[in-house]
Amino acid sequence: MFKSAKLKLTAWYLLIIMTITISFSTFVYFGVKNVAQKALDVQSVRIERHFRNFQYNGIVERPFPRFDEEALIEISRKTLIILTGINTVIFIGAGSLGYLLAGYTLKPIEVMITKQKRFISDAAHELKTPLTAMKTDLEVSLRNKDLNLNDAKNSMKSAIEEIDKLYYFSNTLLKQSKYQNGLMKEKMENIELDKLLKNIITKLEKLSSEKNIKIVSQIKPIIIKAHKESLEEVFTNLIENAIKFSKPDQNIEVNVYSTEIYAKIEIKDYGIGIEEKDLPYIFEPFYQANKSRSKEIHKGYGLGLAITKEIVEKHLGNIELQSKINEGTKFTINLPLR
Repeated sequence: MFKSAKLKLTAWYLLIIMTITISFSTFVYFGVKNVAQKALDVQSVRIERHFRNFQYNGIVERPFPRFDEEALIEISRKTLIILTGINTVIFIGAGSLGYLLAGYTLKPIEVMITKQKRFISDAAHELKTPLTAMKTDLEVSLRNKDLNLNDAKNSMKSAIEEIDKLYYFSNTLLKQSKYQNGLMKEKMENIELDKLLKNIITKLEKLSSEKNIKIVSQIKPIIIKAHKESLEEVFTNLIENAIKFSKPDQNIEVNVYSTEIYAKIEIKDYGIGIEEKDLPYIFEPFYQANKSRSKEIHKGYGLGLAITKEIVEKHLGNIELQSKINEGTKFTINLPLR
């Protein structure tokens, strides 16, 4: 599809460029021809006047020489050859550059459509899994002639669990869509990063204590203008991931400091880490590094980091990732000081 579109766009580029250059060449050709004609006529008049002066003095009796049409034809022919050569070079050059430019123009659209297709495919897969489980369980229950009340309750309980998964999944999709559509400027406010992070750490202490994990923090007071709810989403998601993917009896480090232009938030764990091959894709929707291990530890859909990146970029910031397998992971968030 895109190859055809690329060729069509190149053809349009060529059509526009060649229309302009041929029009200009036509103007130049007739202009040169007209100027040459006038120059030859002027030169003929001068020569005629010169010879008449000689004749008047009795020096020359033969008629004066005149320029014939061949000179004008030769000038026109050479001009046409030069312009044809120039237009040929322009055609080849414009075609090559146009093809490259068409590819450059269409590339973001191609990437976006590819991501959209993958997103739809992954979303359909995530929706299909709980629906299939629910359908199978209900069909088994309906076919069971000896179904009792307790079995029916268990079947309904299983169906409700799958519905809860669908509800959580749909809410996550809506949340991602909300952040993709942008943050409302009127919701931006001055945020004390130190207080925000300390509150989040306090809320997550119960979760970390289950694995005997201690959250160690060095947080300097920094105020930035941001969307409070979305930043809570970012920090909660990253610290929760650090807890869930950390080994028991480990520490998680949360550091906050500032440079001249950025507030920097570092969240570091000493957990299972991420393989190098997974690092370029870790922020893509539905992508989960080492899926078999992820499903055992964290029942998610691979949207958390995609949402995190979306929020950070909406704040005109960026997020960096460093990780080594079995050594740990560090996320660094850079948010502009405003």
